[in-house]
Amino acid sequence: MMGIKWDRVFENEQRQFDRMTEAEKFIYFLLLQFNSPYGWGKENPESSDCSGAVCLALLAATGHFIRTTADDLYKRVFTAQRPSPDGIRAAFFVDGKTGAASHVAGLVGDGVVLNSQEGGARVRSLDFLSAWFWNRGSSTAIRGLDRAALVRLSHEGSRYDVDPELRRYMEIAL
Repeated sequence: MMGIKWDRVFENEQRQFDRMTEAEKFIYFLLLQFNSPYGWGKENPESSDCSGAVCLALLAATGHFIRTTADDLYKRVFTAQRPSPDGIRAAFFVDGKTGAASHVAGLVGDGVVLNSQEGGARVRSLDFLSAWFWNRGSSTAIRGLDRAALVRLSHEGSRYDVDPELRRYMEIAL
């Protein structure tokens, strides 16, 4: 019988991760959350909500941690309106009446997102999600990360309670 030497696999995975750009790390960490169950108010590799999944991927990619809502990410962190395809990007679903972002999904490729919503984290077509939100009166906005804003906000501290489970996975003080 053959088996996988998981310790060797994870050592190689760490080496690959260390060579990645921030944008690649963001995508990689989003995809690590694939199939994890939805957890309202959570941000850990086992369970996250939409903004938690994006905040966790930002932490893995940049080393800067914030914990906030989809709307706050839209208005204060992902403000680049013409993002580079090589940068960190997210899709926001903006209510047509209030202008507030009610949902966020991290872009993992052109037209493809990791969507953490009831049920669990799934890779979805952006067109599919946009149609679903459009039928509910929302538009879609693709935005790029404003890294300076992320750094500034991370120094201010989290606006919301941090999921206590996150501490099991991180070597930094939260």
